[in-house]
Amino acid sequence: MIIEHQFIHSEYFFPNWKVDKLFIGTFNPMCGEQLDYYYRRKSNGFWKILNRYNSQNKELKDITFSNLKNFMINKEIGCVDVIRSVSFPNKDKEKICGSGYTDSNLFKIKEYIRDYNFEQIKEYIQNKKIKYVFSTWGNRCNPKEFGDKVMELNNFCSHNGVVFIQLYSPSGRLYKGDKVNIINSNWWNNLDSLL
Repeated sequence: MIIEHQFIHSEYFFPNWKVDKLFIGTFNPMCGEQLDYYYRRKSNGFWKILNRYNSQNKELKDITFSNLKNFMINKEIGCVDVIRSVSFPNKDKEKICGSGYTDSNLFKIKEYIRDYNFEQIKEYIQNKKIKYVFSTWGNRCNPKEFGDKVMELNNFCSHNGVVFIQLYSPSGRLYKGDKVNIINSNWWNNLDSLL
């Protein structure tokens, strides 16, 4: 079974506006909860964190995509994911498509074949003259193929004058409870001078 990224056929799989700061995540399955943009699951802390930089002071997670896009255009930010599709045994569909989807299932199981988007992301960074790239998967460096590709992206950024910054994951699993302040301070320390 192959599941594609939820936004792969949308006009904003890659942002089509001016982007200076690119946030990169992992995967959003087409068969999962239907969203209007990246990081829009209610449990995800991404937009809650970025709300600090919203001059209208509205909760970004609860507004329309149109308003969200205006915020991103104003701040010159955009999002993309590193995986285009995943191939896996039919019996595992619930692990990718089920409620409570997590990256741990996506990356743990060796039989899964991940179709990565890293080359297209590098091309996008170069064409758009991106200055800052933020990964949002925390310290993940496994499986080896993923870790190698992240290292290649990091090196690519270094050689092209692009700042690559690893942020803690804002996923619902980590953003709740006692990790919130640690995650927030990691993001704020890296974003305060940029947004």
